[in-house]
Amino acid sequence: MTPSKTPVTADDVHAFTSICVSLRSLWCHLQDLFERSDLRRELLHQIAPTFFGDLNLIMLQALYLQVCTITDPEETMGKKNLTVQFLVNHADLSAAPSELDKLKACASRMDTFRKKVVIARNQLIGHLDRKAVLAGVPLGAASVDDWNRFWLDLQDFLFILQRRFVDPTGDFHLNAVGGLSDADLLVKALRESTYFNDIMRDNAMWAKVADVPFASKYHDA
Repeated sequence: MTPSKTPVTADDVHAFTSICVSLRSLWCHLQDLFERSDLRRELLHQIAPTFFGDLNLIMLQALYLQVCTITDPEETMGKKNLTVQFLVNHADLSAAPSELDKLKACASRMDTFRKKVVIARNQLIGHLDRKAVLAGVPLGAASVDDWNRFWLDLQDFLFILQRRFVDPTGDFHLNAVGGLSDADLLVKALRESTYFNDIMRDNAMWAKVADVPFASKYHDA
C-alpha cells in the first residue's frame, strides 16, 4: 500500500468519533421523543403541537444532513473532508489487511445507505429543488432495518479505527455509549404536568392537596 500524503491521525479519529457520538445522540433523541409510541406522540401533540412538530422536522433535517456529511466524498473543491471515505482511503492498515477489508465493507454498506437518503439532503434540506418542493413528496425514506444496519456499520467502522489509532486494547462501541439521550426526562416532566392538571380540574382532590401543607407538622418550622 502506497503511503498516503494525508495520513489519518489519532486527532482525526477522535474528532470523527465525537461527531458520530453527537449524531447517534440526535438519533436517540428522535427515537425517545417521537418513535417510542403513539401515546407519547399524542402527549407531545397535546402539550405543544406546533413546537414539537417543528422540533421533529428540525431534528430530522439535522440527522439527514449530518449522515450525508460524514459519508460525503473525501474532497470538495480541492479540500479534504473528514468523512468515511477519507478515513478509508488514508488510514494506514497495511499491517492488518483483514481490518482494512472490514473497514472497506462497512464503508461500502454505509455508502449504499447514503444513496437512499442523500436525495432528501440534495433536494429539500441542503438545497430547495423547485420541482421537488412543488411535488410535496417526502424524499429519502429508509426502513428501520436500514437505519439499524447503518448504525452497526458505523459502530464497527469506529471500533476498528479506535483500536488502530487511539487505543489498541480499546473497546469502543458507539451504540452502547452511555448518556446519549436524556429526552426521557423531558417526557417524564411533561407527563407529570398532566397529573397536576388533572388534580386542578378535580375540585375535591385539589382541596385535599391544598390542605397538605397546613396538616404537616413542619408547617410552622
